[in-house]
Amino acid sequence: MQGTTYTILYVEDDKSTSEILTLYLQKQKYRVLHFDNVEEAARALVNIEIDLAILDVMLPKGDGRDLLRQAVARNIPSIMVTARISEEDRLEGFDLGADDYVCKPYSPRELISRVNALLKRTKRGQQGDALLFEGLKIDLNKKEVLCDDEPLKLTAVEYALLLALANSINSVLSRDQLMSKAWGSSAEITDRAIDTHMANLRKKLKENKQSPRFIATRYGQGYQFIEKKMIL
Repeated sequence: MQGTTYTILYVEDDKSTSEILTLYLQKQKYRVLHFDNVEEAARALVNIEIDLAILDVMLPKGDGRDLLRQAVARNIPSIMVTARISEEDRLEGFDLGADDYVCKPYSPRELISRVNALLKRTKRGQQGDALLFEGLKIDLNKKEVLCDDEPLKLTAVEYALLLALANSINSVLSRDQLMSKAWGSSAEITDRAIDTHMANLRKKLKENKQSPRFIATRYGQGYQFIEKKMIL
């Protein structure tokens, strides 16, 4: 992603940490909008076109989770950064719509790698390309999904998971394979986190657990996209 100009909203109250990561991001030619409080960051979300958000959870003035909800509502890919390290905290972040979750202390180079990977996933696609299924359309250019002609608000990771499965019709993808496709091979994501994202995706697809229309669970193996592709 080096050399590409994207705007990143970065919310972090620790001055030293924010200065270091901002420098790293700027070296990658990203435009960085840094704030140390929720109020100013929320205004930026409304008034400026943001390509990705890096959000600290614990802030002295406000809750970073409120910003995450706003970013998700605007379909902005988001990475949560926090000192909270428990699995429950991670799952809460994913439930709220975070695409990735990084625990402090972290390596700036690792976070940059995650930023690059997330932007690559969300910006990938060629104009006019679409995957069409009975009742489902995945627009690869606009990164939009229509289910029964109704638009779905998917997070970047939910979209990446759906696309990975849709590109592997009737093949079972293990959680490791899905993790690699949605987060990158270097990600450290638990099976529970993957299952949480899949549950959220299926809920948005209005899947019937007993008789799934698109995504089936293959116990002990992984997940499988079972819909037949339309031939036009």
